[in-house]
Amino acid sequence: MKNATTAQLITLVTVLHLAAVIVFYSKQKIKSASGAYNVIDYIEVSDEGILKAPKTYEVINHIEGSDEIILTAPFRIVQIGPPRTGSTFQFQLLDAIVSLKSPDDVEIETVFVRPREWDVEEIRGKIANNTSFVIKTHFEHRSLKRLQKRGDIAVFASSTDVAPYAVYNQDRKRLEECTLCEIDRYQPLFGLTNEEVKSLKLHMDLYSSLRQCCGEQMSKYETLRLNGCDVSMYMDRSDYPKCEDKDLEKIELQFAASPIPFKPNNPEINWSKPGDCDRFNKVIASGRGFNGRDVSSCEIDGKFAGKKEYKKKRKLETVPPSDSEDTSEDTAVLTSVTSAIKRKTNRLMAPPWLSKYIQFHRSSIEEGRIKEGIRYVVYECTGEELCGGIGDRVIGMVKALYFAMCTDRVLLINAPYPVPLETILNPNLMEWNASFSENTTAIFDDMAYGKRISSRLDLVGYRLGRTNGHHSYRLSNILKSEAMRLHFESNGWSKFFGSESMFVARAFHDAFWALFNFDQNVLLRAEEMKLGSGLPQSNLPGNEVLPYVGLHHRGGDRTMFTVKKGVKAPRMSSRFVKSKETLSCYNTVKYLLFPRDGVVPAAAYVASDNADSKKMMREMDSTIHFHDEMQIFHIDWSVREGTVKKDKHNTDSIQQGVIDMMAEIVVLVDSHCLIMSKSMFSFLAYYIRGPDDQCNVSTSQCNEIDLLRRSNLFAYESGDKTALELSEKYTRRAHFALLDKIQKRMLRKKRRDLISESEE
Repeated sequence: MKNATTAQLITLVTVLHLAAVIVFYSKQKIKSASGAYNVIDYIEVSDEGILKAPKTYEVINHIEGSDEIILTAPFRIVQIGPPRTGSTFQFQLLDAIVSLKSPDDVEIETVFVRPREWDVEEIRGKIANNTSFVIKTHFEHRSLKRLQKRGDIAVFASSTDVAPYAVYNQDRKRLEECTLCEIDRYQPLFGLTNEEVKSLKLHMDLYSSLRQCCGEQMSKYETLRLNGCDVSMYMDRSDYPKCEDKDLEKIELQFAASPIPFKPNNPEINWSKPGDCDRFNKVIASGRGFNGRDVSSCEIDGKFAGKKEYKKKRKLETVPPSDSEDTSEDTAVLTSVTSAIKRKTNRLMAPPWLSKYIQFHRSSIEEGRIKEGIRYVVYECTGEELCGGIGDRVIGMVKALYFAMCTDRVLLINAPYPVPLETILNPNLMEWNASFSENTTAIFDDMAYGKRISSRLDLVGYRLGRTNGHHSYRLSNILKSEAMRLHFESNGWSKFFGSESMFVARAFHDAFWALFNFDQNVLLRAEEMKLGSGLPQSNLPGNEVLPYVGLHHRGGDRTMFTVKKGVKAPRMSSRFVKSKETLSCYNTVKYLLFPRDGVVPAAAYVASDNADSKKMMREMDSTIHFHDEMQIFHIDWSVREGTVKKDKHNTDSIQQGVIDMMAEIVVLVDSHCLIMSKSMFSFLAYYIRGPDDQCNVSTSQCNEIDLLRRSNLFAYESGDKTALELSEKYTRRAHFALLDKIQKRMLRKKRRDLISESEE
């Protein structure tokens, strides 16, 4: 009896001790040194005093409503919610809060991610780098719950149905009844002061007015009103925006002057600057509705205004457009083409070394000029002898960027030949066109192969000599150089040196988007080329171009041939690709990627430096398209095909030629699958679109394995025979797994073809 009593006392003391520990920890502000949002294991005790298995709870759920700061920088937030549930309002509110609560020198990444673009490894990389981000998505991903459970991210939801585990679930009805009251509920979660709440309410009130009354995603009631419909029956509803009573011009100016940063989302369809309200309202009043669809009646069709009209008979079996708030989702069965350029804009997931360089670059420029005493290096393209083709020029700038990075210099670009670079490419995350001292006259061939990369500490600024050609460093040489190794080592990135993140394809891709955005004239011309070439289009509203293959065929240039006694003879035959070889690769792609059921017809856009080659290929395969009215432009000679040297000073012709040339690269970038020749022109398109989860093949490596691998890592530069960087993940085991997958796919395709033939 005594022993039993003693045992009970020990158990009781143990339980009380555990309870005291739990109470103590539940009152603490729990945050790791890395900034993660930690969770704590609570131990439950049964009525009998028996300890149960530990169970994990999110801290936020236990102390919600307190005045304690839970979420602090670096912020890692994911906003999730179905379209038209107020998800954009919540996303913009979270972005505003994070901007308000973050230090001034911290860069915050805000991005909308579609289901096929979700990459959990990318998210983990951001977390490891202590990057602050606010990500919006319409669909739940399996990794979200796991990442929040580990305390790596904080999930916010605009609907209670999609993510019940979220830190906070927004209530749609409550939001409609009092939009600004919603901000009060975020105060304890972020430790907002009363003044910060007041600023946020003013900011979001202005934003809500612009969101509901301006743009192609405006309120369905305002859409009807602008189209001349009677909306009196809706005016008593809680979500009626009363746009007719608002001074939108004044609201635009007030919002533009808000101290809280605003990052426009899809300026093509949403408000981004003063004057947009008037512009969009005229578009809507012309009979357009949500995301540009036609308004053919004054009815409310579900979440949208007007009825959607579809043709009764259509060759393509497609599904209706998505109700996405941000943009119409792809509609074809085989994923309709959404511009890769639009997807990429402002969505660079930069590795830590590039992020730090971007911050260094930005801090070194003031009012369009490099600060006094900051060391810099200038890339120049001022004449034919230095620049080469467009691929050579861009890779030269990319090499100069990494050269500047490992020598701790700011990269500036001076490229006026044959037209200013800004005609086709604008600064994106770095102001590389900032002005510098006119006394910068020193020129050094520091990119010459075999020359040791030096920091030249005795010089503030100087100009680089030639960056392209066989006598210059390759990009891979710079990425693997001793100077780069020391740079990584001094910043604590040694484990990344030589890793897959530093492969040429990924390094080029990241550098391009850090430096550049395509000029709007280039993007518009690219769309004209797609439509003018006759590529198949969807029958749905908008008539989007359906998936197509991007082909580049190199007919030959002066680097591939030499002239002896008036006879043109091959000089670099290893780079010459026959038309039949290009067509053979295209047929392989057609067979694997385009079914013969007529749902999505096979089609290709061909770009080439030879007009006769394009015509011959189209005669051999009628599914090949190109823009008949576009004349080929040789940027290295600054002339169009068929013209002579004396026309080189026709500036209008040259400018249009440069735009056309870059627009064709955009067409290749946007393709469903890219087939490359041995040319920097086609590999430039490959580097821009990125190597990961894309169909990219070269004519010399075009088989089922290359097509299904989806991540072919090339490292091509001018003059190469071939250059495929194989990742360690593509081992012998993975190779045979792909072969097995191919065999099964071929069997299924043969069965479908037999059925199709029997039906015919």
